[in-house]
Formats: sequence, structure tokens, C-alpha cells
Amino acid sequence: MTIKKAARAFGFGGVIAAGLVGTLLSGTAALADKAAADRCATKLAPEAKAIYASSAPLLVPGADGRAVVTEQTRSLVMSGKVAHATATESAQAAAGCLVLR
Repeated sequence: MTIKKAARAFGFGGVIAAGLVGTLLSGTAALADKAAADRCATKLAPEAKAIYASSAPLLVPGADGRAVVTEQTRSLVMSGKVAHATATESAQAAAGCLVLR
């Protein structure tokens, strides 16, 4: 069973796959460049910007980046601010900028 199929079996769909992108976020404190991350985020599509904006303040030293992105993406999907069908793609785009923080 693939990760995506397992995620669907538990009712999470693409949101869990999006959270897995967050694994890129762990252990990046030494490379932090908030200004570069914010510049990167200005180029994101609206849904990815929403994920970036809700996740960035929570990515403090010691935070589990995967858990942060997963939970924020899930919350945005549940509130209707991010479409379920595009959540994975949007989270991956946001993670591309978040790794710069």
C-alpha cells in the first residue's frame, strides 16, 4: 500500500502527502534566511501562500516541520481556504519556501 493510499484509507487524502514534504523542514535552522523565504513566498499561488503564512510562524527551533505543515494544511482544507484536490501541490510549493527559513 502506498503512502497516498494509506492516507486515503484513514481519510486524509493528499493532506498527509503534503505533510510528508514537511520532512524537508526539519533541521534547517542553521540555514535560516527569513527574508529569502518571504521573498520566495511572494511568488506562490494564493493557496500555497496561505499554507506558508499559517506555517511560518510555527516553525520555531525544535518544531516538527512535517507536523506543522500537515496540521496547517489540514486546517486550511477543512476551513475551505485550500481545495482538497490541490492541497498536496500547494503544500509542496509552500514547503519550497519554508525550507529557506
